[in-house]
Amino acid sequence: MPDLSDQQFDAAYDLWLQTGWNHNYQISAADFARSWRASLVKKCLVVNGQMVAIGRANSDGVLYSMIHDIVVHVDWRGRGLGRSIVLEVVNELRAMKVKSIQLMAAKGQAGFYEKLGFEFRPTDGPGMQLKRIALLDEPPAHVASGDR
Repeated sequence: MPDLSDQQFDAAYDLWLQTGWNHNYQISAADFARSWRASLVKKCLVVNGQMVAIGRANSDGVLYSMIHDIVVHVDWRGRGLGRSIVLEVVNELRAMKVKSIQLMAAKGQAGFYEKLGFEFRPTDGPGMQLKRIALLDEPPAHVASGDR
């Protein structure tokens, strides 16, 4: 399966827009391309000139990786293309010997990824998401008080 090329970012962006995720993110095609260019692994599947599936992973190339944006065109779902994209991304990360392969799953898709060997992190384990950006504007208490 080929890597997504610079010439294919517009088609990949159009496919990504089908997910509705941009409702929250509001990113342009240029920002989408910049984001994908920064990803270590980026795969696509084109059939008869049509972009039908995409997927990517961000990684430091050694310890950690995070799979994002597994998308299959609505007209091509149910044919194993999502599975193929995920496995291609995972195999490339494994070939690099990346130690931890994690993913961000869209709501309702956990069962799909469980069939591919992924599991939920324990609720008492690591893994958090930043929710309140305003907290970043305030220095930590020990810095504000002069403690080191």
